[in-house]
Amino acid sequence: MSKYCKTCYPYVLVLSLALFAPAWLAAELPPAQERATAGQAVAMVARAIAYYDEHGREATFAAIEDKQGEFVDRDLYIFVYGPGRTIVAHGSNTALVGTVADTLIDVDGVPFGAMFMDQATAEGIWVDYKWHDPVSREVLPKTSWVVLHDGYIFGAGIYQPEP
Repeated sequence: MSKYCKTCYPYVLVLSLALFAPAWLAAELPPAQERATAGQAVAMVARAIAYYDEHGREATFAAIEDKQGEFVDRDLYIFVYGPGRTIVAHGSNTALVGTVADTLIDVDGVPFGAMFMDQATAEGIWVDYKWHDPVSREVLPKTSWVVLHDGYIFGAGIYQPEP
């Protein structure tokens, strides 16, 4: 090997890494996190209500809180508010069960818990607010589909990452 090749080796190595590392790193990174859609949120709420009608309150709330179950998918999960204006089931954070809806106010002062309770209809409505994304752990804009059924508010929401 010539003296020239020995001195060029570090430069060739750095150049090779600079050229090929981006492709290698991209291949090693997991794909971007898919987010749930509005249609998926509406469908999940409908499935939770159908499950409730078939299996009853206790079985439904247990199924909603099963993090490996059918009511938790990526950043999409079901929550349920009860007749006493409290959270009775939550697919992302069971520590919230028992929380009074009227105490839930987002970082911008939006009283979204009270909005769920006061505005939800049997046909369903969308409510906009900010909440902790279970995937990124950031507070992000969220819109939730909430439906009044049998005295309970069933909901699921989608996150909208800020640009």
